[in-house]
Amino acid sequence: MLQRILWVLWPSFLVAGVAEGAFFSLFDPHELMFFGEPIEASRQAIYSVGFLCFWALGAGASALTVFLQRSPWEVNRCPLIPGERPEGCPKRGEEATCGDP
Repeated sequence: MLQRILWVLWPSFLVAGVAEGAFFSLFDPHELMFFGEPIEASRQAIYSVGFLCFWALGAGASALTVFLQRSPWEVNRCPLIPGERPEGCPKRGEEATCGDP
């Protein structure tokens, strides 16, 4: 699980740094408008919020990629051992495999 979290956060951190550099090289933070009003914050605060927003967007994209790359075994496996599976479960009589707890 920790490895998957790192697969999401590290690339999104790198992309956020590049995206912030590209965005703020084109736009001045004090010329940005939010709902038609100028943003009343320091440049450093605007840079920080911008970085966190870019990081969140990158993390969302990376998390979706990690979620969609799961194998069929991970999606379809039963987390319960055969004796604890409910009555009527088609996998109740199966023996535990190496992936089952």
